Amino acid sequence: MNNNLINRRDFISNVALIGTVSMGTGMGAFFTSCARGGLNESATPLIHVADLFHPHGDPDDHFDLAVVYALARRGLFDLRGVVIDYPPEFRAGDPAVVAVAQMNRMAGYAVPVSIGTSLHLKNRRDSLPDAPIQETAAVRFICEHLRTSTHPVALVCVGNAADIVSASLREPELFKKKCAGVYLNSGSAHDNPEKPGMLEFNVRLDPIAYAAMFDLPCPIYWYPCWNTVELRESGADGSFYWLQHREALSGLSSGAKSYFRYMFERSSDPKWLRSMEMPQADVEAWEKILDGRRGMWSTASQLSAAGLAVLKDGTIIPAKVAGSEAVFEMTPVEAICADNGQMTWKRTDKPTGRWMLRVTDVERYPAAMTKAVATLFKEL
Repeated sequence: MNNNLINRRDFISNVALIGTVSMGTGMGAFFTSCARGGLNESATPLIHVADLFHPHGDPDDHFDLAVVYALARRGLFDLRGVVIDYPPEFRAGDPAVVAVAQMNRMAGYAVPVSIGTSLHLKNRRDSLPDAPIQETAAVRFICEHLRTSTHPVALVCVGNAADIVSASLREPELFKKKCAGVYLNSGSAHDNPEKPGMLEFNVRLDPIAYAAMFDLPCPIYWYPCWNTVELRESGADGSFYWLQHREALSGLSSGAKSYFRYMFERSSDPKWLRSMEMPQADVEAWEKILDGRRGMWSTASQLSAAGLAVLKDGTIIPAKVAGSEAVFEMTPVEAICADNGQMTWKRTDKPTGRWMLRVTDVERYPAAMTKAVATLFKEL
């Protein structure tokens, strides 16, 4: 028997796993190739890690997911999987597996999902060695994709850091060799004197895990969510910007519009697939959505992971040719994080294996990023 062929039982099992929530085991080359839509050997293998819930806690995570799929449709990401955080007690929703399924339907993909751990790390060397198997599904999911990939895998983290950290502690050599970099959307560049000691949301999910991110044996690209903690305005050292819905969401395909409406309306309709294929009748409700705006944090990291930059006029181009017209860049940084999540950092000219976001034109940054997102959403 040819060992390169898969038997009928394994074929059915793998196809079933792709259509449901992956528990992170038994994945090989067959699983990976089935999950991808259009194969592109130059695409960056990517795992997206997010606090994505339905009903949502903050709609920005659904926007981030749409950006990831749009970049995959452009052939820039080979999207290997989505890891969704275990929901904190204060969140109303559960992991938004439906959102991934809706995106899979639109894109023609079969990207698998794994659910993150509900446990907090005891210390920055905690690999969850004694945790129940349900608590390490995402840890094993990440390790297996790095192990079986023929190219280094990028990890974009826009939520809890615990699963990535535990995976790296279990397989440090694997991360050293096969992780292209972790694009970390967490933390703040500067403290807020009016809110002393306050931590950014993603850091508060597990401060020790956030701190341990800076110990990883792979490149770290740090995108502080806030320039100044909880100050909702763009700044030179933070990724936050206001995205105007009317500019970003106008001209969407009917499927993409249904995806966003299902999320914004916190729909409990179990017909999530058929609702995407129904004509949009409630013009007034959609207009109300278009009148809003959305705080966004993660776009720069996603574009960087895809090798892209945004010019000051909002044009998306390859980062290597962007030059001084890019509205953001990454610079080397020396960064130390204490176990309580408090950062100490300074920019440097020396290679450190750590890079930090710098917004080069704070005034133009929000409009440029909004135009870039609008351009990407036309891929959906």
